[in-house]
Amino acid sequence: MKHLLLAGALALFSTPALAALEICNNTALSLSLAIGYASEDEWVSQGWWNIAAGECKTTVSGDLKSRYYYYHAMASGTPFASGDFTFCTTNDAFSIDGDENCAARGYEATGFRKLDTGETATHFTLTLNDNRDSEKDARAKPTSSSSSAPGTYGDPYSDNVILQGCSNDGERQCNFHAGGTNFFVFDDGRTPQLAFTVMEALDPGTPLFIDGDLEAIYDRTADMVLRDVTVRPWTEYDALLNKLQGQWYSEDDPNSQFTVLGAERENTYEGSFSGVDYLWMSDRCDRFEGEGPYLYVREEESGESYCYQLSYVDQRQLELMYLPSGNILRYRKLD
Repeated sequence: MKHLLLAGALALFSTPALAALEICNNTALSLSLAIGYASEDEWVSQGWWNIAAGECKTTVSGDLKSRYYYYHAMASGTPFASGDFTFCTTNDAFSIDGDENCAARGYEATGFRKLDTGETATHFTLTLNDNRDSEKDARAKPTSSSSSAPGTYGDPYSDNVILQGCSNDGERQCNFHAGGTNFFVFDDGRTPQLAFTVMEALDPGTPLFIDGDLEAIYDRTADMVLRDVTVRPWTEYDALLNKLQGQWYSEDDPNSQFTVLGAERENTYEGSFSGVDYLWMSDRCDRFEGEGPYLYVREEESGESYCYQLSYVDQRQLELMYLPSGNILRYRKLD
């Protein structure tokens, strides 16, 4: 995807501006950035700023008039930072009024991430890092120390995962999901304490990058010892999974309901529990690929897996196509 540099006041600052929204690229990648914000009574989206590795660009000049801004970053045509706040974009340079009916107006609907600049800030600098974003002058801190060499407790393993949560019912533990497998980490002295502290402060559904040793693999679960855990940039699939969070009911049979929390779906019928599924969003599911996004579902009890094409989802409606039969399943979110 080719992104052109937005014309205008896009000066590179070697020192912080007195009043502006400044975006700095602290990665090894060249990034293309778009922003969205409220301008008087209208939402506005603008892009693209091309920000080379190690550079900064001013995206809003003058005193900041809003507390919240929104941004989307691309690296070589792939989303680097995205979220579930939708603005309109195009491949070329753009400045678009309004954030609704993007496709009908010839634009793309793109997920943006929310940025809180504070109640009184007139200047704000956002630094895009390889593993996370940070405010100006924030110090990058490792979430844990490498307490053991790779392979000490099992096969070395690292992956992008979705945090499910932590508990401390007699035994402190955290778990996360990847590809239909539920991973558990136990506080037995081998995983650094800071890793647990970090995960306990995060919400279910937070995208993480984990690194450690795969100690044991079971039918649908696995045990890990972690060396490191970091919050990673959201992908478009993370944003779609985030839209699934909450309680839904079937339009065909309102007695059939489910609740999504993190990467797990709890199913009920007429109020009675009927099972838990593990969820994963991807560009493929088993033999299906190319017409996604796809929702991969794996039953916790039986281990059976199913594939759905996610046809549509917003804050109120969800439409899935069951594969391979092509049956359309429609749901609505409960208040």
